[in-house]
Amino acid sequence: MKNNLNNSQYLIVLGTTFSGSGAVFDYLNGRGDLYEPLFGQEYLLPILPNGLMTLEAVSDKAFDPATTEHALIQFEDIANKLMNYWARLEDVGLNKKLPLFKDAIEEFIDDIGLVDFPMRLLWRELKQSPIQRILGKFKNRLGFKKKDSRTRLLVSQKDLVIAAQKMHNKMFQLSAEGRPILLDQGGSGWNPIESTKYYSNCKIVVVTRDPRDQFVEIKHYKKATSAEGFVDWYKEMQRRLKLISNPNILFIRFEDFVQKNEIFSNTLCNHMSLSSSVSSNYQADLSKKNIGKFHQLLAKNELQIIESHLGEYIFSE
Repeated sequence: MKNNLNNSQYLIVLGTTFSGSGAVFDYLNGRGDLYEPLFGQEYLLPILPNGLMTLEAVSDKAFDPATTEHALIQFEDIANKLMNYWARLEDVGLNKKLPLFKDAIEEFIDDIGLVDFPMRLLWRELKQSPIQRILGKFKNRLGFKKKDSRTRLLVSQKDLVIAAQKMHNKMFQLSAEGRPILLDQGGSGWNPIESTKYYSNCKIVVVTRDPRDQFVEIKHYKKATSAEGFVDWYKEMQRRLKLISNPNILFIRFEDFVQKNEIFSNTLCNHMSLSSSVSSNYQADLSKKNIGKFHQLLAKNELQIIESHLGEYIFSE
């Protein structure tokens, strides 16, 4: 078994904000032959503000010595907040894993921090409140000299990605025991290639949805109000997805997966190298109630705006 510990494949399910990806995740999770380490929680560390993608940008295209320490501090902060959020859920199974996750993240930060050369940095002063600046000057007058904070650099972009893969393997591989590792939202549905390079071996499915029902869900859960703004948002999402051609990525429409579940479950299994003979406790009929909600929940003018501008993406049975 030890020979397989670093060879488990990651299966990443991605959506584009209430696009129905939960149905695909529930099908895969309901099979019982995959390792799902987060007990239903989304894994957002790659795409959170100041998460892995931000760190990678700072290590490469956005690199400057004056910004790397700030990027590392912000990553440490968002990673700790994610761990603390999971801890507050009081899920016994998840809480047992948190020490391992924290150790892996701390080791990752050590791996990517290069040089430690304390000096004054302007951004630290800019972040201070007026009261903090006054107190600092007062302490200086009293002879209390503040020690300059550490200033770390980042390793190269290539080495950072390798370190992130190592971190994820430490977090997830050991308990997988060779089974494929299932992660919900382990990257960006808008940017599925760049956001999933932090896994050593992965297959990705991106779920899209009829824009009318997607707007219904975003209105309800995200309190969006502008149909015109949604049209521009949806067009930009589709523009980006149309640029993608990668054999590791499968695009599935939520409506197809639900209405033609047997066909598209087989397509999904083939893509992810899973046996289609393994049954799942996912019930597609229960998801059908989420198709066509726009009939009751969208105003006539909202429906007209979306259908007139996004007609090519409308689902028809």
